[in-house]
Amino acid sequence: MRQRFRHFPQLNKTCVIMACLHFLLSFFTDRLIFLYVTWDFSDPKQTIKTILTCGCKMVFFLLLLLLWHGLWWFIKKADAGFRRYTLIYFAINLLLLVFTWPGIWRMDEFGIFSNAIRLQPVFWQNYLTSIFYIFSVMLVPTPAGVILVQIAINSLITGWVIRKMTVRLQKGKDRPQGDAKTVCLCYLPFLFFPVIDSNLYPMRMSVYAFLELLLIVLLYEEKEKSFRTAFLWKIAALGAVVTVWRTEAIYYLAAIPVLIVVLFCKSWTKKEKQKTILCYLFMTLFLFVPQQLGNQLTSGNEYDLTSVVLPVVPLVEEAAKHEDAKGILSKIDRVISVQTALEGAKENRSGISLYWSRRDEFVREYTDSDYRAFKHAYYRLVLKYPAVFLKERWDCFVHSTDLLENTTELFVKEGVPNYDTFRTYFGVKPVSDRLRTTVIRLLEWRKNGDQEQKRAGYGVVYSALPPILFLIAVCFALLRRKEWGKALLLATVLAKVPLIFLTAPSRLFMYYYSVYLIGYVLLIAGILGKRQRD
Repeated sequence: MRQRFRHFPQLNKTCVIMACLHFLLSFFTDRLIFLYVTWDFSDPKQTIKTILTCGCKMVFFLLLLLLWHGLWWFIKKADAGFRRYTLIYFAINLLLLVFTWPGIWRMDEFGIFSNAIRLQPVFWQNYLTSIFYIFSVMLVPTPAGVILVQIAINSLITGWVIRKMTVRLQKGKDRPQGDAKTVCLCYLPFLFFPVIDSNLYPMRMSVYAFLELLLIVLLYEEKEKSFRTAFLWKIAALGAVVTVWRTEAIYYLAAIPVLIVVLFCKSWTKKEKQKTILCYLFMTLFLFVPQQLGNQLTSGNEYDLTSVVLPVVPLVEEAAKHEDAKGILSKIDRVISVQTALEGAKENRSGISLYWSRRDEFVREYTDSDYRAFKHAYYRLVLKYPAVFLKERWDCFVHSTDLLENTTELFVKEGVPNYDTFRTYFGVKPVSDRLRTTVIRLLEWRKNGDQEQKRAGYGVVYSALPPILFLIAVCFALLRRKEWGKALLLATVLAKVPLIFLTAPSRLFMYYYSVYLIGYVLLIAGILGKRQRD
């Protein structure tokens, strides 16, 4: 029996004791922030909430066991370079979090947090985001706890990636740890203002981008190595999270199996590849089903609707000029008020602006049948007026540099429900509101005196276009050199760009953030690699 489990890691007694003590302490710290039902069986609703609480606490205990064993491994056994690079990046982000305490909070995250402290998922932003919030706040009972856990995860990934970069760059040299100049350059893309700003912003894309970077680098690093069961679980779990957490990443469902077949065609057997693919698909299905069911129950077609409201306004405006488009517009009008769309177009209002500010007028009560007819009519408008559609989409793409609400007003603006509620939470008072405002304006490349005024070069600093063009150029170069595996990896990252291009509901930087991060990391790695070869 012992022989059967010889590969399983042994539990460390000290770590188990610390996890147990931490778990018991959490019942007291939870009272500072959570509003969940602890022990109430008075009616079915309260009983379900009690069971949910018990389930969450049981999962939290398992996470604490992993956390304390992970800390022990990090301190005692982790590679010295990896540990050092991780701690440096964590220290930088922690200092900036203190300066901007409680971090950068803009819009959707207020609702996610409000539901998380009641153990309720928000499917609009994916239930995985809510799970991340819940356990982060159980660990650190304040809103900034979400950001603290986020920067810890991002720092671990950064440390690991930089360690891999320095090992490759210093291969065959006297200093395998990497010289100071090389290490500083490896840090560069992780210190760009948009990256630091995102690290302090508790939205799913902030940690998702790092997870996707980890997935790509992990696949690249392992492509010539023999099969290991540990790697199977890593790639299956990480791949499943990356696939499910963002809607536009659903193409990974096909991409990851293809990558496994291509990258490991020589080093793995057919059975090993099949086992990994099946494990990945099972985990993805396991995570995907709750999101689909929850989304249908809570928002129906609304999330999908937001992906078309931006181009639908100029398309409706153009169609209104042509008699032969009346039949199509009548189907559009079953879901979206054509009259309101035309009024919005005259006022230079975007579709997403009308959706959120005048929703009762803009969106009608509709059935699933109405929505199917609407989507069919929308596609007909796109095909009928492709120039109008592409012009709006291109304009949205090149101007996707925006950030959401002005977070510097969080502690000074009165009468905003989200702000008022947030200020009542435990541990949110900033160290200095003036310092917080100054640092945030610097990170968001705004002028000191006015958050609305962007500094010169903002359109470049917060643009994903340069790294996208770089990735496209490298991808073509790799194809020319017949390096199919590497080209496929880059093509996988780039595949989301046209999907976002076609469906982005607004001009926000965060939609392209993962491509921005991966692109610049690979750009720096490429520059350093070329310098080494020269």
